[in-house]
Amino acid sequence: MQHRDPSTSRDTVPTRTENGSSLQMLVAIMLLSWLGPIAAAEPAGEAAAGPRDWPVFRGTPAGTGRSSVTMQLPLGEHWQRHFDGRSFTATPVITAGRIYLGDLDGGFLALSIDTGATVWEYRSADSGFPSAAAVSTVEDLPLVVVGDDLGMIRAFDQSSGRLAWTVETTGEISGGPTILADRHPPLVLVGSQDATLRCLRLADGQTIWTHEIADQIRCSPTVGTSPDGDRVFLAGCDGRLHIIAVDSGQTVGEVPLGGPTGTTPAVAGQRVFFGTEGGRFFAINFVTKKVAWDHQPAANGLAYRSSAAVAGGLVVVGSRGRVVEAFAVDDGSQRWRRPLRGRVDASPVVLSVVPESTDSDKPIEAVLVPDNAGRISLLRLSDGEPCWEFDAGGSFAGSAAVVADRVVVASEDGIIWCFRSGTAGGTGKSGR
Repeated sequence: MQHRDPSTSRDTVPTRTENGSSLQMLVAIMLLSWLGPIAAAEPAGEAAAGPRDWPVFRGTPAGTGRSSVTMQLPLGEHWQRHFDGRSFTATPVITAGRIYLGDLDGGFLALSIDTGATVWEYRSADSGFPSAAAVSTVEDLPLVVVGDDLGMIRAFDQSSGRLAWTVETTGEISGGPTILADRHPPLVLVGSQDATLRCLRLADGQTIWTHEIADQIRCSPTVGTSPDGDRVFLAGCDGRLHIIAVDSGQTVGEVPLGGPTGTTPAVAGQRVFFGTEGGRFFAINFVTKKVAWDHQPAANGLAYRSSAAVAGGLVVVGSRGRVVEAFAVDDGSQRWRRPLRGRVDASPVVLSVVPESTDSDKPIEAVLVPDNAGRISLLRLSDGEPCWEFDAGGSFAGSAAVVADRVVVASEDGIIWCFRSGTAGGTGKSGR
């Protein structure tokens, strides 16, 4: 891959004037010395899910794929359930001790995270559920929202499975909904292959606004904050990044990508990160609406179907070229590249772990990613070295969900796996 020289970055960088520069520098140093320890504890702009909820596909509305939990290695198998004749391609979502997940064969499940037992199930006679649901964490709106491959959006009561409302679209829902629980009223954003993004009122599904683009929407919408207000991001099959105002649904800007994509943008600071079907990976400043950096593939570059995770100053993504890559957030330099056994359509998740065989109990950040050869790998964020592996068999297209001391992931072969932190006698294979 060719790396764009940071000196030719298309972001504009403010220059410092000489007048007052010494005073400004002194003030900056004083502020940094006061704020430094706080800033180090939580990298700026990197949202994290948890510890009790994984409410949307990528954990947070910002789509960072980052969890706030810390787990002790080795992870061990807590339970598994095999659903004969079913296939899972979606990422589980979790809240209040329950897992919500649909399959391609028309079943939508609510399961106990402790035992894997079915709490309730909805059956659709003519459609499947290829993408993640979204669960509300609003106390007086305990709903779970999911779309199907015929374009129907359904909201269920989390406890009983009672159908609360439906909204019909004319295209498959292949990207999970995003719930904005902190809005008044709470909202849900859903993209469809009918090329329309819908903003619905969570309570009753009433349409607040719609936004149409030129081709299918296959990603989950993500949200970030600009100086002028909250923004929705869509990486579209029309080969453009769409920047949309949350309040109105109006276009704020568009950035051409040179080809289609269906991956979900990850938001950190004032940038979004994602790859395309043509194997190109972008960092785009959504305030200036310019490309900050990108990686251009070779002529035979393989597609990115995996959505990126952002943590610790790195952006991590899997590719169909059977690798996981890490790039520096600031300049796009490649920090590491880890080959895996199968192609990586699932999206990586970042969490903290305490390694199994070290003298220190200090946590490190690690990247959890399943591949289509049936292996679940946990790689050190700093250098990509494996620190835990599990050979589940089969194939994974969906990503993991992480809460408290549990990791949940479902396979295309109809098996849901639940792993637990630091389980004695666990069946995982320790890292090298």
